[in-house]
Amino acid sequence: MSLSLERYIQAAPNPQSAAIRMERLCAEAGVEQRLLRMQDPLRKDLISIISLSNFLFNFLVRHPDAIALIGTPPRPDERELANLRNPDDLRLYKYQELLKITWMDVSGLCDYREVLAALSKLAIDVVRQTLRLALPADHYQTFTQSLSVMALGKLGAYELNYSSDIDLIFVCVNPDKSLEEYQSLQKLLFDCIRVITQTLEEKTADGFLYRVDLKLRPWGKSGPLCMAIDDTEHYYAVSSVPWERFAWIRARLIAGSEFLGNDLLLRMRPFVYKRSLSTDDLNKFIAIKSEMSDARKRRGHWNVKVGEGGIRDIEFFIQMLQLANGAGHKQLQTNGTIAALSVLRETGHITVAEEQEVLTSYIFLRRLENRLQIIDERQIHDLPDERDKRLVLARSLAVNGDSDAEVLDNFEDTLITHRSIAKKYFDRILPGEQTG
Repeated sequence: MSLSLERYIQAAPNPQSAAIRMERLCAEAGVEQRLLRMQDPLRKDLISIISLSNFLFNFLVRHPDAIALIGTPPRPDERELANLRNPDDLRLYKYQELLKITWMDVSGLCDYREVLAALSKLAIDVVRQTLRLALPADHYQTFTQSLSVMALGKLGAYELNYSSDIDLIFVCVNPDKSLEEYQSLQKLLFDCIRVITQTLEEKTADGFLYRVDLKLRPWGKSGPLCMAIDDTEHYYAVSSVPWERFAWIRARLIAGSEFLGNDLLLRMRPFVYKRSLSTDDLNKFIAIKSEMSDARKRRGHWNVKVGEGGIRDIEFFIQMLQLANGAGHKQLQTNGTIAALSVLRETGHITVAEEQEVLTSYIFLRRLENRLQIIDERQIHDLPDERDKRLVLARSLAVNGDSDAEVLDNFEDTLITHRSIAKKYFDRILPGEQTG
């Protein structure tokens, strides 16, 4: 093995894994020649990726030509997407694009918001192509004219993880024909939703597209797979479930009828952004905060998403300010967490220093979350206790130190700092937790 590769192997997040995997990868025909043609920084990035990510290493072993994608920014080509012929092609496309995005992440050459946006754009493209590939042409036309696909959660916020479930809600047109004809349409739409969900979640030797979560729809698992827009509006108009308001802050139309989806988003604004918060509203929000506090006390490993000083603390802080002030400041009616933070500063709800402090901690926690998930493409949020695993995470985040012990110490210090910031802002919202 050449000296230059050895240097990069030793600098990788997991040098032992990097050495073994580079040897295995080089056994594939043409790989050594590709490596020789790569620029040194790209070789370094490739070695970092395969030392950290099990699923991307396995992908490269199956598709060694994909090494050429390292260093290529993800720029979806509509013609390339249109040429995909089946879900297998789409799965291959997804992992090719995911490899490009991982290079963006690992190389550190771009703002991390670009990484989150690229992950989100990929998921939306995949969902749209799944509609086209999984449905017969006549069903596809009916589906996209009669129904809108809404994304909530991190996809709605355009801040997706490497291995997020995608939270979807389906909304269809109101009945304008006979009851029998409308029931026939609904049956068709229900069948299409099942086919789309199954296609997205199907696991093959080449992986899967996305896990789909439909539980955020009205009445959750017991509710219909889609409802008419008027029925959907009525459900939320009388809803007393406070978390549904939080969920709809991040709603985004991602596929189907634009007219229908945009109409729904307009109708939902009075539900999400009330002109004033009643005592009952405040008590419900306080109850949510108390439930969050109680839940994390019951956990074992620290959880980067819902643990004390985790991502959810910052999201709760930002979203509470949106709910409380969004009716009076239309700019706050944005579905992105990071975008909302900027508007909160522009509208005088937080200072420039506070914006920067929250943003820095949020980005660090999101990077850590993605490092956990990039390993096996699993929805993992618990930080491991094992020293060797934490060291790999620390090195993957480019934490500096003259020794492994110093790298770990610096990582722990940095994590404590950002957790403390997240907790500080969580504690600042609805202080005292008084009910009455």
